[in-house]
Amino acid sequence: MSLTSVFGKIMERVIAADMIDYLLRNNLLNVSQHGFLSKRSTLTNLLESFDDWTISIENKFPNRVAYIDFSRAFDSVSHPQLLHKLKSYGIDDILLDWVAIFCLDAYTVPKWKMFIHRFSVSTVASFDAAACIGPLLFLVYINDVLDIFKSPINCKLKTAADESCFQGCLDLLYSWSLGS
Repeated sequence: MSLTSVFGKIMERVIAADMIDYLLRNNLLNVSQHGFLSKRSTLTNLLESFDDWTISIENKFPNRVAYIDFSRAFDSVSHPQLLHKLKSYGIDDILLDWVAIFCLDAYTVPKWKMFIHRFSVSTVASFDAAACIGPLLFLVYINDVLDIFKSPINCKLKTAADESCFQGCLDLLYSWSLGS
């Protein structure tokens, strides 16, 4: 893997910031999302969970909780489905093409040679999977995961009516992760 150029990193950060702004401004991100968003984090997720659990306990409702961690998350994303989701959110044309090239792990960057009055353009430079836009693209990819559940349930899979319903939700999530 080669290093991403400084200009590539700057461009990626600008694109990620604009994309987040667009998604938030148009209410396209699920309100249950906490990752990779300004003023949201694992702490806000935990505080929201604690509040929900407290209310459930006060109302004598059962609490069943499952936190899911996708290992090597961005590497497991179906790039054609990610591109389809981005297009459905109104991201298209040049930006969609750029993301498609990003997903292929290559893009064009200027590569300056130290010869007098000469330079060339390198056609391939690898992206780091931990690049700043990778987490955002994963967030978009899993944004609709809650749509697979028929009952009102949040991303923490909590307060399912009974054990079999809860297991059913976990099974649906597992199937989604294989087929997405």
